[in-house]
Amino acid sequence: MIDLVGLTAISLVCIITYLLAIRWPEIATILLTAIVVRLTLIYIDHFIMPLPDTTIDAVAFETFAWRIAENGFVNLLDYYPGFRYDFFQWLIAIPYSLFGRSVLMAKSMSLLFGIGSIFLTWKIANILWGNRIAKKAAWTVTLFPSLVLYSVIVMREVYICFFVLVAIYGVIKWTKTNYFKYIFIALAGFLGASFFNGGMIVGAAIFLFIIFIQNLKNFYSSLLNYKINLKVVFILSFVIISSSYVYFKEYNLPKLGILKEFNSKLLLRKTVVNVRGEAGFPEWTKVTTVSELIYKTPARALYFVFAPFPWNITKMSHLIGFLDSLLYMYLVFLIFSNRKVIWKDPTLRVILIILIFYILVFGLGVGNFGTGIRHRSKITVLFILLAAPLLKKLVLIKK
Repeated sequence: MIDLVGLTAISLVCIITYLLAIRWPEIATILLTAIVVRLTLIYIDHFIMPLPDTTIDAVAFETFAWRIAENGFVNLLDYYPGFRYDFFQWLIAIPYSLFGRSVLMAKSMSLLFGIGSIFLTWKIANILWGNRIAKKAAWTVTLFPSLVLYSVIVMREVYICFFVLVAIYGVIKWTKTNYFKYIFIALAGFLGASFFNGGMIVGAAIFLFIIFIQNLKNFYSSLLNYKINLKVVFILSFVIISSSYVYFKEYNLPKLGILKEFNSKLLLRKTVVNVRGEAGFPEWTKVTTVSELIYKTPARALYFVFAPFPWNITKMSHLIGFLDSLLYMYLVFLIFSNRKVIWKDPTLRVILIILIFYILVFGLGVGNFGTGIRHRSKITVLFILLAAPLLKKLVLIKK
């Protein structure tokens, strides 16, 4: 039976992509290549054979979305989970409740956010590095294997990637203009990503901390000159009040719990439990005491970014993860090679700090390189943005 709803949804995404290509012709080739590659994979996954990572979590997400959507849109409102882990399923259930069940329609939503991520990468890299380098960054996102995969299946990663880019856009504009509205854009992006994975709220916390420290310095300098900058006072007040509100309101953040009640024992228990399975991190990476956090956190962070290593490969499926890890090794090498430029630029420095904290947090939260491959794709765009100037240029030769 032909899935007219799904085909219509995919057609709409194609039209949107074409309109973007017309409006910004300098990346038309990139966008059209992206849509062709992704449509090909959707066809393969839907009609020929399942793609990797599509047979367990993706099926469970889609099935749950249909189960809560079966009774219609009005009843779906009763299922609204709020700031919780199953928000993604609820989001997929909205079009399901209106148009019926269609896996292709769910995949078209991932496709739309995937195309949006490519466009935002180009826009952001354009601000940071200029159009020539921005095109290289956009090409990398277009063809990066894990980003391509999660743009065509029913998973959360591409949604998180999109909202992280929205947040980074706000961060960049704030550091360059110091306009207060961009703080809201950055926080909205981090909050949007956090609806899909609670750990992404760390980006907002680090960003607010950086804002607080910088404005505290400005406030101190103004006092030395017997002046008071009302804008600085307002920003400091905003950071203190908003942080206190989240803390004392006892919000239950996904996977983090209630901040006010958070304790080290809970964190240590998670680091032990997550090291499991044949793809688990080594036993020595389990953290059993608070003091071990000091030296085992960096080790787990390295495993999160670079595993599986050659000695971790025990079957053919691990080779896919190894090839993925090679790409991250390459990106980290480029970032390290460009470290002086990055650290001298206030904007790039903030992005780097946020990336480092994401790596540390996910390093503690992930204990299996199988799931690590999926989780690190959430922040791949940050690696690419920082490495962009040294990326090799993709040249299409016409004969």
